[in-house]
Amino acid sequence: MIQYINEIFASILLAVRQPMEAFIQLETADDDTTLVTGDGSLVSFVKLFGARQIIGDAEYQWIIEQATLKLGARFDRPGYAMQICFARDPSTVGHDIDRLMKGNRAAARALDLDLEDLLNERRRHLARYMAHEDMYIILWTRPSALSKSEFKKSIGDRRAKKWVKAAQAQFPMLAFEALRTRHKSYISSILGALEEIAMKAQLIDTHEALNAVRTSIYPQLGHDDWRANLPGDPLMPRAPLGKDASDILWPPLRRQICTGNATIISSSIVRIGNLLWGAADMTLAPAEPSPFPQLLARLIDNDVPFRLSFLIESAGAQGSNFQMFAAAVLAFTNEVNRQIRESLKALQQLAQSEPVVKLRVSIATFAPANDRPLIETRLSTIVQALEAWGYCQASFVSGDPLETVMSSAVGIACASTAPTAIAPFREVVKLLPWQRASSPFSEGSVLFRSADGRPWPYQTGTSLTTTWFDLIFAQPGAGKSVLMNALNLGTILSAGVSRLPFVAILDIGPSSSGLISLVRDALPLERRYEAVHIKLRMTPEYAINPFDTQLGCRYPLTEERAYLTELLTLLCTAPGQPPYDGMMQLVGLCVDEMYRWRDDSGANTEARPYLVRVEPDVDEALEKYDIHLPQDPYWWDVVDSLFDKGAMHEAMLGQRHAVPTLVDAVTAARRPQIRALLEGTQIGGSAETVIHAFERMIASSVREFPILASVTHFDIGAARVAAIDLMDVAPQGDELADRQTAIMYMLARHALIRSWWMGQDALRTMPERYRPFHEARLRDIVETPKRICFDEFHRTSKTTAVRSQVVRDVREGRKWGVQIVLASQLLDDFSTDMVDLATGVWICGTAVSDRAINETAERFGLSDTARWVMRYRLTGPRPSGAPVLLLLSTNEGRYEQHLINTLGPIELWALSTSAEDVELRKRVYVALGATRARHTLAQFFPGGSARQEIRRRVVMRTEKGEIESGATSVVIDELARELIAQVRYGQGQTPAKI
Repeated sequence: MIQYINEIFASILLAVRQPMEAFIQLETADDDTTLVTGDGSLVSFVKLFGARQIIGDAEYQWIIEQATLKLGARFDRPGYAMQICFARDPSTVGHDIDRLMKGNRAAARALDLDLEDLLNERRRHLARYMAHEDMYIILWTRPSALSKSEFKKSIGDRRAKKWVKAAQAQFPMLAFEALRTRHKSYISSILGALEEIAMKAQLIDTHEALNAVRTSIYPQLGHDDWRANLPGDPLMPRAPLGKDASDILWPPLRRQICTGNATIISSSIVRIGNLLWGAADMTLAPAEPSPFPQLLARLIDNDVPFRLSFLIESAGAQGSNFQMFAAAVLAFTNEVNRQIRESLKALQQLAQSEPVVKLRVSIATFAPANDRPLIETRLSTIVQALEAWGYCQASFVSGDPLETVMSSAVGIACASTAPTAIAPFREVVKLLPWQRASSPFSEGSVLFRSADGRPWPYQTGTSLTTTWFDLIFAQPGAGKSVLMNALNLGTILSAGVSRLPFVAILDIGPSSSGLISLVRDALPLERRYEAVHIKLRMTPEYAINPFDTQLGCRYPLTEERAYLTELLTLLCTAPGQPPYDGMMQLVGLCVDEMYRWRDDSGANTEARPYLVRVEPDVDEALEKYDIHLPQDPYWWDVVDSLFDKGAMHEAMLGQRHAVPTLVDAVTAARRPQIRALLEGTQIGGSAETVIHAFERMIASSVREFPILASVTHFDIGAARVAAIDLMDVAPQGDELADRQTAIMYMLARHALIRSWWMGQDALRTMPERYRPFHEARLRDIVETPKRICFDEFHRTSKTTAVRSQVVRDVREGRKWGVQIVLASQLLDDFSTDMVDLATGVWICGTAVSDRAINETAERFGLSDTARWVMRYRLTGPRPSGAPVLLLLSTNEGRYEQHLINTLGPIELWALSTSAEDVELRKRVYVALGATRARHTLAQFFPGGSARQEIRRRVVMRTEKGEIESGATSVVIDELARELIAQVRYGQGQTPAKI
């Protein structure tokens, strides 16, 4: 009879439109983070971002143990419930990407960078590999948590509170006072437990919570700007229509959340808005509780959007009392009832030592309203996936399909159509979605993803880390240079920048040329000097005078003097040997004397005289501004006069001739006051004095290093994004080569970033007329992000001076706002101090040997799961992206994540670092322009590289005996001509030979 009545009732429900509002129990807000239901229950929403580390088998078991102990503490008594909701939808990830890329686009507009093609393609490409995800833990404290006397008193207290008559408005005094303390304690214990098991979670406010509720019901209508009207918010002006005050108070939450009714299409399908929904309930709990990723993987493979709800209620053993009584009474009838009784008895006994809870699981999926076959397919898919997950049973047949669909909605009611399973809390915990990767950044200028498509934003240079020091290492070809370029581009496109950030790169080879070219070509024509890439050569044309000072300054700043002392000491030290006795003292004295000697004021000085036709630009500026110089003028007179006229560039050109040069060091060493101090100091057991050795080695350096021997001819000027390629000047080999490499690294570093270390104290040492100028420069430097990168850092392995300077930069970098990045091929390329100071370690790959993997794991204290990732998942770049293992130390704790750096074809071509791709890109850029060239290369080679095609042609011609035409450069020229011809002649097809 009961079954017959249920069928009739179900038929009636199918024939009518269901009121959505009837399923929402939320009534009003009690405070900023707590909602109240009609029965007085208090509800709070915790947004779960995921785990801070990679979750493998060992971590999973640890979480189960800790979560059972810490989360389950409240579930041995009545009145508490927890709903864990997980939603995944690939179709709406575009909104997430747009939100995360908003800062990139705003920065590009602020900097006037034309990168729209790259950003649009990035958005399209990432959407292919990512999906929107939401995870919430909804905490319920119900009136049953109160004793009978407390409940009775609370009811009386609430009735005693006076309020206007408003039947159709929110009642802000609905909560029970006695329940508030319990609820706050419940929230604190859950948040504390999540923190202890390394889960990132945040208690969200009521407006955000209600937005999440509405989005879960209407996924297509979700947006961040929707806000419910709650007590404490301004009242919306409305004309009163009734006799009570309902129309002038806050509208009921159910009406604000629901925008329309639902229509039941069939016994398992409901239409809500412009979507068809289907849902299923777990009718029999898993025989073997399995990790959540097993269920997720099946649903991802089938590209099914879904939302899943686990409703866990406390005091599960108490809820089985009636069933146990009935089973005991009926035990004599058959064996099944006797087994039921024994099972319930076992649960009662288990509840004495650990929590036993009630569990109800519901899942729902959706499809466009005009595609019923799709929703039917998806509904079948989620049922099959659920049943394959630990051998449970599921069904989408119920009395009311709408109620089944609403059972999985976020936090609308502590109810579900799913049958109640009574289970140990430990077994329930095994099913929950612990394995999702979390990021410490809510927004970021660089967007990575997890291996299964969860967006993972990253931001350089934030307050979340104590220092800004990253190490990147991998074997060649694993994507480390592309990763560094992507991070540098992210620094440039960071939200809030108003001027182009300072990015300095010391490179070996053309790795950074793509980034520089991308930025330079995106700038307006009149600003393209702000991005430069220079390949340094050991010729006078590339001379950089290390004795250059800040504009107008007759003497170096403290940091500049320290650099000069270290550089001259290195020049005057035999390769592979420690500095001679007294050499460092002599160097310091000489540096001071050189600047005193070339000063234009004071006694016994010899400032350099101004010479006509040495700097034509300076001569023209003097004539243009009609500047009258004193008789027998010095270069310093020229500098001051041009500065007063606002000709800053010409003044700097003139100052190059006013400051000392390396040759002056010999003259300084011969000064009587210096000779008197050190003339008797000899080198070891030889007869040579330290002064003579100094003169000898300076003279040798002038011959060996013409790049150091004269006034500056090469200068980055006003460039803000600059890279220097040291390939031709930083050799490897013997001790002499190592010494030259150290000198060149120090010189390039000084040329790129010497102004970054200028502080307020330095202003007091500058000539007064120049202080306003430098104060403005200093303000720009302080307010702008600064980032220096050393690629192929293994070149410095035997250059102690360079590595010591890097360590000093790291220790002091945070104070000056400087981010530092080192990239190399092996972990051993970095010193122990560097590894200990690093806040970010990016492992793009390791050597194939277990020894290298074990050494890396032991050095950083990696888990067995992270070792497995290093061994089997860091496989190098693929079309879907380049994998990386990130270790990040933050003030929230340590993050350990396996990420994918996914770049689209246009961005890959812009940042490619392989020699063949760089040469091909150069040729096509010159012929077609940057934007058009990137599109062309991406169209014909969407993988981001033409290396395979180039090598195929080289091999084919070599096998035919065409040696000359098979040369790589000839093949690249030929391929470039084909691509250019396709574009210019508008054929729109792949070149015939490709």
